[in-house]
Amino acid sequence: MTSLLERLARPEILALPPVDVAAQANERFSSTAIKLDANENPFPPLVDGSLAANVNRYPEPQPAELRRVMAALYGVAPESLVITRGADDAIEILIRTFCRPGLDAISICTPTFSAYAQYARLQGAEVIETKLDNNFDFEPAMFIDGVRGRPDLKLAFICSPNNPTGNPVAPKDILRLADGLLETIIVLDEAYIEFSELESLAAEAARRPNLVVLRTLSKAYGLAGARVGCAIGTPELIALISRALPPYPLPTLSIQAALATLSASRRPVHRQRIEKIKADRDRLAPLLEGSPIVNSVRNGGGNYLFLEVDEPEALARKMQSLGIRIRFRPNAAPGGVRLTIGTDAENEAALAAFGVDLGTSPARRGEIVRDTKETKIAVAIDLDADAPRRIDTGISFYDHMFDQVAAHGGFALTLACEGDLDIDAHHSLEDCALAFGSALGKALGDRRGIGRFGFSLPMDETEAHVLIDLSGRPYSVFEGDFQATHIGAYPTEMTRHIFRSFADSLGAAIHVRVSGENDHHKTEACFKAFGRALRQAVKRDGDALPSTKGVL
Repeated sequence: MTSLLERLARPEILALPPVDVAAQANERFSSTAIKLDANENPFPPLVDGSLAANVNRYPEPQPAELRRVMAALYGVAPESLVITRGADDAIEILIRTFCRPGLDAISICTPTFSAYAQYARLQGAEVIETKLDNNFDFEPAMFIDGVRGRPDLKLAFICSPNNPTGNPVAPKDILRLADGLLETIIVLDEAYIEFSELESLAAEAARRPNLVVLRTLSKAYGLAGARVGCAIGTPELIALISRALPPYPLPTLSIQAALATLSASRRPVHRQRIEKIKADRDRLAPLLEGSPIVNSVRNGGGNYLFLEVDEPEALARKMQSLGIRIRFRPNAAPGGVRLTIGTDAENEAALAAFGVDLGTSPARRGEIVRDTKETKIAVAIDLDADAPRRIDTGISFYDHMFDQVAAHGGFALTLACEGDLDIDAHHSLEDCALAFGSALGKALGDRRGIGRFGFSLPMDETEAHVLIDLSGRPYSVFEGDFQATHIGAYPTEMTRHIFRSFADSLGAAIHVRVSGENDHHKTEACFKAFGRALRQAVKRDGDALPSTKGVL
C-alpha cells in the first residue's frame, strides 16, 4: 500500500535515488579526513580573516551540527528537519517535489505571502485562491469549501502570523484543516511566529504525514542575508523532498553565521531583541493611529504593522524623497502598507514621515558581541529601561554582582558568557567586564546630558566608596584587601582587575575604596556602590555636554 507522500509526489522525484553518495561522506569520515573526492582546490582563497576558513571546500550538504542545533531549537529530531536557503527555498522545493506542470495545484488564502503563488506558477502548477474574511482572519471551513472536489490539490499554504496583515491563525484551525484535507499536504509558514503568542506546530508536523512547518533564521535571528531556514515534517517527507535539493544548498559562511548566532551566549540577547521589537510594535501602533494620513493600523503577530492610508501614491513619493523604504500592498487593501519595526532611530524617522512628532530624546542602547578563543560573550544594555535583567556568566556570584550593578544602576542588562571555566574563571571574569564596559559606553553615545559623576554606601560593617567620572579617559584606583580567596567560584583577587577592566572599556575614571570585615559584604558593596554611581552618572540632565571644554 502506498503512502500519502508516494501518492502525491511527482514520479520524477520518486525516481531519483534516495540519497546522494557524496552527501554521506562526512558521516563515514572524520572532519580531519584527506578530501580528494570533490574536485576542490586544496588552497584557501587569497583573502584575510574568517572569510578564508574552509571556503575552498564544499560544505556538508546538510551540515550535521547546524541541523542538530536547529532541530533542538524547534523541538524536533534532526531527521525531521531539512535545512534550506531560507524558508523561500523550502517553499520552492515542496512545490517542485509534489506539483507536476499543467496537472497539479496549490491553494492559498489571500492576501498572503506572494512567493507561494510565484513558485507554483514558475513550476506550471495552478493556484487556487480563497479569501480571508473581511477582518483578514482565516476560516478553515471556508478554505476547505473553496478546494472541495479538487483531487489535483497537492499543497495548501497558510502563513501564521499572516504576511502582510499580521493576523495569527490558531493552531487548532491548522489541525482542523489538516484533518479536513487528508489527501493534501498543509504547509504552515511560521516565519514570524517568534513575534507572536502562538504555539508552534513543529512537533506536530514531525508526526503528521500531511503537515509541514517552515521556519527561518531571517526574522527573529537577524540572518536574512545568510539565507538559512528549514522545513519540518515526518522523516519520510524530509527524505523525499531532500531529493529535490541542490548538492550543496548552503554556503560555508552562512553555516558559520548560523552556528555563531545560535550559540548559547547569543540566545538571551535574541530573546531581548524579540521582546523589544514586540514592545516597539505595540508602542508605534497607537501613535500611527494618530497620524493624519493613516486610516487604520493592524497590529498582529509579526515584526511589522499593516496600515491603510488614503493616498498611497503621495506617501510613496514622500518616502522616496526621505530615503525610507516601506512595502505597499494594494492587493491586500487599496491603501495597504506594511511597515517593518526597525531600530529606535529608524522608527522615529518613520513616525516623523507619517506626521507623528514625539519630541523625545534618542534611546540609549548598546549591544556588544565579544568572541575570543577563551570566551563568547553577548551583552545588551538599555539605560532607559529597568528590565529585563538576565545574567549568565557561568559564575553564580558574578551573576549576582552584575545583577546588583544593573538593579542599583536602574538599567536593563542582558549578559551571557560561554567561557573556559574548566581551566579557570579568570578569562570569563575579565572578558565579561570588558564587554559590559564597551556596551555601556556604546549606550552612552556622545554622553550629552549625563550627570557624569557619583556614590558611596554602607553595608552592615562594610563601607564602600565608588567615585566615577564618565570622561572618556580610563583610569582605575582600587583600595581594599580581601582575606578570603574565593566567594563560591568567584576569586576575590579579581575584583580589583574587574574594576580596572570596567574603567578601560567604558572610558571612565573609577576610584574604589572599601573597608570592612566580611569579604562577601565588601565585594558586594563595591558592585552595589558602582551601580549607584552609574545611576547618578548616566542620568539625563538636559542636553548639554557635561564638560567646560565642550568635549569629553
